[in-house]
Amino acid sequence: MSTPANSSAVRAFDRFARRARARLVAHYDADFADEVLTEAREELGRLAPQLPYIGGIRNAFTPVVVVNGWGIALHRAMKARGKTAADTIRICAEVSDEFIASAPGLLLRFVGWAAFGPFTKWYFRRQAERSQRRRYEDDFVFELEEGDDGEMSFVFSECAVNKLYEAQGVEELKPYCNFFDVTYSRLMNMGCDATETIGLGCETCALRYKHGRATPVPRTLEGVVPRT
Repeated sequence: MSTPANSSAVRAFDRFARRARARLVAHYDADFADEVLTEAREELGRLAPQLPYIGGIRNAFTPVVVVNGWGIALHRAMKARGKTAADTIRICAEVSDEFIASAPGLLLRFVGWAAFGPFTKWYFRRQAERSQRRRYEDDFVFELEEGDDGEMSFVFSECAVNKLYEAQGVEELKPYCNFFDVTYSRLMNMGCDATETIGLGCETCALRYKHGRATPVPRTLEGVVPRT
């Protein structure tokens, strides 16, 4: 379903591309970077109208779908030049790491702390309840669980990212679908264990947070996400 949000995905990609170019040049060279990003932007123009609508701004996960559209476009351009899914995700992870780390440390720590507050939990409980109505077939479906030890878990029985990868024929990206969760969790001290994913053949995707806990790196992301 084509929407204004889908169209804006192409414009927003240009901001991502400026950072991605520096990482592509560092790993490859300037000609490769320019060719890949030009082709990726063209590919995103074709892909954007196909990005699923899952509720727009009412759904906190709409940006996740958009950003993964960028990743698919970048991957197709890199794959055409002999690069792997891991190569694509490495660029995306480094850009994400650089972008988040550019924020003041105090702000990052505050956001990481606030994520466990009562308003955030109330908000995502409502999101979870809405998702279980399955109004949008391409949406996430999840439950919010809280443990006695302070752990807070998002348990997805259906994952919009993996659905998107399957619909677009880029299943090779599925084992890396959780890279961003590892990145922001580490920088915000959120202790996210993201080792259980549908992309690795598990029945659910689970993001299990515990404030202050070290963020483990899933085996598929070893050597892919930055360790800073």
